[in-house]
Amino acid sequence: MPLEFKFNEPVSRSTSDKCSASPCKNAGSDVVAKCCGLGNHDELRLNGTEIHFDCAGETDVGLKRRENQDQFFIADLHKNMHVLDSSVPFHSDRLYGNSIAKLLLVADGMGGHNAGNVASGLATTNAIRFLLNSMHWLYHPTENEIQNFINDLKSAANFTHEVVCQNAEEVPDFRGMGTTLTMAYLVWPMLYVLHVGDSRCYILSDEKLERITKDQTLAQELADHGYFTDEDIAKSPYQNVLISAIGCQDSPDAIVYRRQLKKGDRILLCSDGITSHLSDEQIHQHLAARASAGSISRTLVATANEMGGSDNSTAVVGICS
Repeated sequence: MPLEFKFNEPVSRSTSDKCSASPCKNAGSDVVAKCCGLGNHDELRLNGTEIHFDCAGETDVGLKRRENQDQFFIADLHKNMHVLDSSVPFHSDRLYGNSIAKLLLVADGMGGHNAGNVASGLATTNAIRFLLNSMHWLYHPTENEIQNFINDLKSAANFTHEVVCQNAEEVPDFRGMGTTLTMAYLVWPMLYVLHVGDSRCYILSDEKLERITKDQTLAQELADHGYFTDEDIAKSPYQNVLISAIGCQDSPDAIVYRRQLKKGDRILLCSDGITSHLSDEQIHQHLAARASAGSISRTLVATANEMGGSDNSTAVVGICS
């Protein structure tokens, strides 16, 4: 039997609402998860370094589509203890330590009959399930452990691909469905980005914007081989033709990027509903604004709608300070 994944009607949603428990108890049923963590979000400890990490996400159906096939996910990773019994009273039976790492994810589904929504939802939930149950978590890594972790991230993409393909085979309406997957794992100061498809990850550092990921599209492939210029890509009918995805086709070409961050850096994960309307220069301008992560993510989505809103748009922003 295919895995069941139920969705409500797509709505605009954000993680800007904070909660004091983990996992988040006030997440709506149409949201995979909201931003969860300790009661004081101003004092997190990542890999022994105290740092404030403001993170939030926003997604919207846009002006042309009937449903939202984008998904996003933001989570804190903690060491925790499940209290089975104690003579000392605690407010909860699960105790959490400081934040150890952060996880950010964006998935952009494709396919008719609600299949794109299902594909991106399956990719999100099963990537997280794989991470929780199968991966060797990275906290204080050696170089050998880093390579093992990178291999684990790629395995998460392949596992997710198999789940989506299985569901597509077993449900006729789901055949041909697929999704992008861009997931960032932050264990301070290192950022690891797993990438499949054409959703993107950007880093703003020292007032310079770097596009970390490379679009896995036919237009980008042609540009890499000298047939297109970078300016041609935006006008090409092949800019939305994926050559690698979760589901749809052969095994994905999962790429893992690695960057070292410092305080003051800003991270953006976004679907192509943002990048199809906003240039890198415009993204730079919005990401550099003196505003909260929630405000920036909402502004990026709103701007994409103001410029046409031709697709679902999703932005996840993280600010290190």
